[in-house]
Amino acid sequence: MNIVVIGGGAAGMSAASKARRMDKTARITVIEQTGYVSYAECGMPYYLSGYFEDSGELLHYPLSEFTEHRNLEVITGTKVEYINPGEKYVFAGNKKFPYDKLVIATGAEPRIPDEFKGYAYALRNMDDAIGIKEKIKGLNNVTIIGAGVLGTELFSLLSHKFKVKLISKHEYVLPHMDSDMGNILTSIVNESGNEIEYNSIPSAISGTPGNYQVTTGNGPFNTQIVIFATGIKPSTELAEKAGLELTADGLIKVNDFLQTSNSDIYAAGDNVATKNIVTGSYGYYPLAQIANKMGRTIGINMFGNSRVFPGALGTTIINVFGYQVGYTGINEATAKKTGIDYGSVYIKAKSKSNYLHGSNIFLKIIYNKKTEEIMGGQIIGKDNAAWRLNVIATAISGHMNLYDLLYNDLGYEPEYGPVWDPIIISASLALDKENKKV
Repeated sequence: MNIVVIGGGAAGMSAASKARRMDKTARITVIEQTGYVSYAECGMPYYLSGYFEDSGELLHYPLSEFTEHRNLEVITGTKVEYINPGEKYVFAGNKKFPYDKLVIATGAEPRIPDEFKGYAYALRNMDDAIGIKEKIKGLNNVTIIGAGVLGTELFSLLSHKFKVKLISKHEYVLPHMDSDMGNILTSIVNESGNEIEYNSIPSAISGTPGNYQVTTGNGPFNTQIVIFATGIKPSTELAEKAGLELTADGLIKVNDFLQTSNSDIYAAGDNVATKNIVTGSYGYYPLAQIANKMGRTIGINMFGNSRVFPGALGTTIINVFGYQVGYTGINEATAKKTGIDYGSVYIKAKSKSNYLHGSNIFLKIIYNKKTEEIMGGQIIGKDNAAWRLNVIATAISGHMNLYDLLYNDLGYEPEYGPVWDPIIISASLALDKENKKV
């Protein structure tokens, strides 16, 4: 069998590696546009902020692991020009690569308005990270445009070494969070001592490297470098030109086996529409853990569709000035939009037993009032907030209700959490709120 994978990121390399384990004799070729494959995109903000200096530490595996030990043909620095689904080949580097099964894992590209492209940088791949790392040497101030996941984490981490200004078009950072949790975040980031402009966007950028002028509704200011983190655009041009079906949002449409509208072509990662486990509708979840699992699923299904990809919750955790901040499932806005009769509970509780003087944990759960199933969770805290969010994600995936969550037998140790953990308290209060005291 001939297998061709377009894209050497998380989804592509996961698909190729699993396919090799499924079939030792298949010819598997990975074509990657950049010079790197299998790298840790989520580690890039830590690299830029000086947690480590060697960019090689971002590589999950050296190239030799794939070419010598896994017997994959990996071609880097080569762009696929087009796909010919009729004759079943891709064209790249002035050469045809025939396939029996094709995987499109082309990822996504950063969104920078055309008028700003000569004045700003974006962080998306290894080349970006290495380039920005070189540019910021010797600088002392940085401006970040965008307060989503990447922008907020960059703002937090770079603040250890630079004076950082953040421009957010929203009322608070991480706009997926509901307003009650967003207000907590606002207090945290405002205490950092760095400048933030809320409800603001840049209208002009001018100047030269190391001496830029950015203009917003609040007027002009000077900065040495501008980094855009205003979202990403799925790279679906190849799929579209090949006649594959896209969603109204411009994402590649796939079935439960991650096949496209062409049964011999699969797609995974930041370019596909993904089913939301809670609502059943399809959305955009460009996250590493999802891409890896999609790729692995495709590596199995290319040899006979036997593995269903169940969907995703979009579980996200980031570091915001030492706080573990994250969300999973749906928020109130999504519940309202989809017409779900929902309830929610927001609490502040301690992360440890009282005599160990733990820090505050801010936790919110969202549930279906009719079925009492858990549908979403949001958390802010310093001590073990991340694992608490993962417990809620597991509860949602397992279709647990408030009663199940209350009586879930979580381990107890005073250093890691009180006997009445914030998760348990939230479930209990939600049941009381629904007048179903247990």
